[in-house]
Amino acid sequence: MSWVGKLTDYPNPVTSAISSRVIAEFGTISIVMAAAALIVASFLASAVYVVTGFIYVAAVYVFWPILRPFLQMILGTVSQIFEIIWDNIPVLSDREVFSKLCEFYTFGGGSASLRTLRPIMITVLILFLIVRIYKKTQKLQEVGMPLTSVNW
Repeated sequence: MSWVGKLTDYPNPVTSAISSRVIAEFGTISIVMAAAALIVASFLASAVYVVTGFIYVAAVYVFWPILRPFLQMILGTVSQIFEIIWDNIPVLSDREVFSKLCEFYTFGGGSASLRTLRPIMITVLILFLIVRIYKKTQKLQEVGMPLTSVNW
């Protein structure tokens, strides 16, 4: 049996004890609290406006003159890099692709980079092979085969 929507035969004693005067007092307290919140919010809004103004003045008159030379240097460097890249894009119209790649390899630092990467790549290859050997021995031990040099 559901009690949803059924009215009781007698009123609740707590609700019947609340008079209209108490309800009026709750309404008055709510209005006073809303007015206080409005006053505090207006003061807070004006304070936020003043802080925003100070941040703007600090950004325009203090931080911008300090950061402007650094920003000009960074943007100038980036634009020069893009200009050099743009000059090298029509590679097919000047010379052959192979000669351009050889020039990049020898003078662009490709050979030095590969010379530097050689020991690192050898180390990575050895570590990879060691891991593979370990996995193979684990697999052989699971099957039950004896570990001899022939199995490796």
